[in-house]
Amino acid sequence: MDEPEYLICLQCETPTYQFEYISGKLATVLCGTCGSDDVSEFMTEAELEEQTGG
Repeated sequence: MDEPEYLICLQCETPTYQFEYISGKLATVLCGTCGSDDVSEFMTEAELEEQTGG
């Protein structure tokens, strides 16, 4: 998977650009709006659309 330009925080639905991929996997992330840093709480725009059927 190519590294995305941004990720969407599932807590506040805000895009974040503060993240790091290591070996193709999301290693660290931080939402500047709500402060969430749990990697399981972030998705790419495509993943979010796929999950919500949008």
